[in-house]
Amino acid sequence: MKNAVSKVFDGLDRTVETIITSAFALMVIVGGLQVFSRYVLKHSLSWSEEFQKFMHIWLIFLAIPLAYRNGAHIGMNVLFDKFPAKARTLLNALFDTMWFLLGGAMVFYTMRIMEVAKRQTSPGLGLRMDIVYSCIVIGGVYLCLTAGRSLAGHIAAIMKNNNGV
Repeated sequence: MKNAVSKVFDGLDRTVETIITSAFALMVIVGGLQVFSRYVLKHSLSWSEEFQKFMHIWLIFLAIPLAYRNGAHIGMNVLFDKFPAKARTLLNALFDTMWFLLGGAMVFYTMRIMEVAKRQTSPGLGLRMDIVYSCIVIGGVYLCLTAGRSLAGHIAAIMKNNNGV
């Protein structure tokens, strides 16, 4: 069972990494196309800046959980490393809980904003703005899954230590 769940999470992680890589590549291509159009064809693309801005927003909200999973967010470990192992495990569980709550808040409040945003469209691309904001919901759900997975590991370690095993 644990192996199957791990495979599902690994597949999800690889899918998100592929989406992030593809979005970044699209940003670069559209940026290059804009430069070419502006300086060679003497005609600026009206939609390219907005496209790049929206792709950047998607990149950020999908990358937050990946960076969290890989421990890439900035941290102050000087004091943390001085704690005993059991206290570090408890603190890590607390941090995972806070990340989970952040993801939940992102989902909850963005869903409320999307109710209004679905009646708005972006000027350059004509997209409904709730589509743009959906990246926050997707990123929040993914952050909750990532934090939940990490929290489960820390809780298992706490239970193991409390049982004296």
